[in-house]
Amino acid sequence: MPALTVAEEVVLIALDEDTGGGRTRLGLDWAVAGAAIAELALTQRITVGAGDVITVADATPTGSGHLDAVLAEVGGGVKVSTLLRRTRTGAPGRAIGALVERGVLHRKRTRLLGIIPAHRYPARDTSTRAEIRTRLAETVLDGHEPSERTAALVGVLHAATLWRRALPTGERRHVRKRMDEIAAGQSVSPAVRKAVARTRGAIAAMAASG
Repeated sequence: MPALTVAEEVVLIALDEDTGGGRTRLGLDWAVAGAAIAELALTQRITVGAGDVITVADATPTGSGHLDAVLAEVGGGVKVSTLLRRTRTGAPGRAIGALVERGVLHRKRTRLLGIIPAHRYPARDTSTRAEIRTRLAETVLDGHEPSERTAALVGVLHAATLWRRALPTGERRHVRKRMDEIAAGQSVSPAVRKAVARTRGAIAAMAASG
């Protein structure tokens, strides 16, 4: 199976392992949208230049529908914050759909309060989430040097305050400090770092206005 995108990994961390709930978790839409932008920067499809303006560096389709949807929104150039606002609403659903297609999750019909139809997304393949958690633990708790992709994932999870879901056994102060160091560190390229930083700012602004 091809490697998961950063956005897909964020979704797996955010969803409840047993019930598959959590799609509407506060800030998840911003986090997944930011992770998609980070992924496009990682794969050099976009660049982030002066004024935080994103431009397309390589318009070749990624083969991932949820990433190509974001790439199509860049057009002739757009600010990171604007792209986040444009793409956040559908971001979790598109990433979840990709995970269902991959066979990592499966769609389960249910009813909220026994009345309202809804879907949950329990894991079909539990090893995928376990591998992500192991990689995060090695990086954040054990101090291993992260790959750029892992550093981008850490940055987005930190921005979305999903650290407890990512590392439930870690000591809070240490985990948050280490995640902050990784997000700002040299393991992340300037383009990816900007994408993650703007995601963080968008979530903070949303929380302040809520």
